Amino acid sequence: MFLDRLKTFKSYKTETTPCRVKLSSNENPYQLPQWLKEKIAQRVKEIPLNRYPDPTSARLKEVIADFYGVKPENLVLGNGSDELIHLLITVVGNLDKPVMYPVPTFPMYQVSADILGRPKAEFPLDENFQLKKEFIDRALEKEPQLAFFASPNNPTGNSFDRQLILYTARNNVFTAVDEAYIDFSDREDFVKEAVGNENIVVLRTMSKIGLAGIRLGVLIADPETASLLDRARPPFNITYPTQVIGEVVLTEGREEIKKQVNVLISERKRVMEEVKNIGGIRVYPSDANFFLIKVPDGEKVHRLLIEEGVLVRNMSHLPGMENCLRVSIGKPEENDAFIEALKKVMGRL
Repeated sequence: MFLDRLKTFKSYKTETTPCRVKLSSNENPYQLPQWLKEKIAQRVKEIPLNRYPDPTSARLKEVIADFYGVKPENLVLGNGSDELIHLLITVVGNLDKPVMYPVPTFPMYQVSADILGRPKAEFPLDENFQLKKEFIDRALEKEPQLAFFASPNNPTGNSFDRQLILYTARNNVFTAVDEAYIDFSDREDFVKEAVGNENIVVLRTMSKIGLAGIRLGVLIADPETASLLDRARPPFNITYPTQVIGEVVLTEGREEIKKQVNVLISERKRVMEEVKNIGGIRVYPSDANFFLIKVPDGEKVHRLLIEEGVLVRNMSHLPGMENCLRVSIGKPEENDAFIEALKKVMGRL
């Protein structure tokens, strides 16, 4: 009886169907080069695994601060940005006041709110998956104290109107801008606003640029806000290996990361153009390492693509996303396999 409320709880849904080509999780498809792996291996061999890691992650914070052009005191680190999302929903404002976010968006805002039993002020996006002021105003009427905006948004891929995000913050709402995919966008970020305002923070992650396996999320805020949030962070949440690997990759591997990101941006453009030439498909604009398509029958196309050995993410279960599939950008040969499979599948409909 103590866990009864979890019986109706819906956890985060992942896609685990085995396939030859996996374009479903928005990962960087490229591994780190061998020379960088060897440098990491040498450092990892030296880790005293019988000891706790630095609880402040001081060295890693210095490296990340340089990477993002901020100061170490602007940072709070998490075991992935998921932990930081949960931290914000736990500590910002009163737990009986709603968390506000648009739908469809990254499901972890809803998942963490539901775990805590915190009310939600969800509001829809328009027909082009953009923010609309009247919908934001309706959500604000519920007096939320925390808002999340994923920009670029997952799973739609588009960036939001920054003025509407700032409008929300000006209405006395603590506003978190989740920039997990900003590395693949040429839009202006919110870092300057985060370091200069007490009620705006930015979330970043290393997962999309090639380090999904080490689970490293970053929150950027003004120094006082970062200090207060850091008090509520679990101790030793950034493991010794994560600290060491993060330091090596974000210093010696920085140019490699940039090179891989640029390749993925180029591939995104190429693949989207190819898919636009296939009849019966709507292709939505993207600032991320994935893009969204709408097909005549999402369930059937998803199933037939799996039969062709290609796994994408079926988003049809989300509000306003009927028959929509999310396609991660892979290596050129993986993208080519997807394009050929999609042509074949669409020809069978």
